[in-house]
Amino acid sequence: MTVQQVIDLAAQGELKNLAVKTDTNTILGYINLGMIEMYKRFPLMVSEYMVELVEGVEMYTMPSDFLWIVAAYGEVQDSAYVDVIALPINEEDNPLSLNTVSYNTVQIPLATDNAYVSIIYRAGPEYIVMDELGSPIKLPPQMLEPLLHYIGYRGHLSVTTTTNEQATHYSLFEQACARIEAAGMFTSDDVLMPKRISNRGFK
Repeated sequence: MTVQQVIDLAAQGELKNLAVKTDTNTILGYINLGMIEMYKRFPLMVSEYMVELVEGVEMYTMPSDFLWIVAAYGEVQDSAYVDVIALPINEEDNPLSLNTVSYNTVQIPLATDNAYVSIIYRAGPEYIVMDELGSPIKLPPQMLEPLLHYIGYRGHLSVTTTTNEQATHYSLFEQACARIEAAGMFTSDDVLMPKRISNRGFK
């Protein structure tokens, strides 16, 4: 389904009684907000970021689509070979722990020159612009219902006289998300995870 088709469905349904139904740019904004919410709730995109460590540097900036860390792996030099181990995350009293110190910055202590840390993270959606209305929306079909309810919620939120409609659409959004989870319509197994650790490019 294309972005334009989602806009048409919202205009004919959830936004039918609102003037905003003819404002494509505003509806697209609601779609972008809804996509962020869906990517937060479900593991729709999991990415990997390889950090080359620099001695004396602890703070590293993550990619722009970074939401939060799922897992991290580091190198341990053991005699003649390099082993890969899982690293703790946000454990305040652990000197080996990676720490999320801001929305896009990760602290990696005990850095060694030319070593690598693999950070697996939940990624957010790409921002959809007007030129992409004919492109497929990057969302599984079973998640179209909650997205439309979210668009309805945002649309009615902008109209101060439709408090009940706001609450109704947000409740329907929550219910639709809960049905997806309860029925197992989407799990982390549906996501193409990054390659196995042994193939991640560690030296």
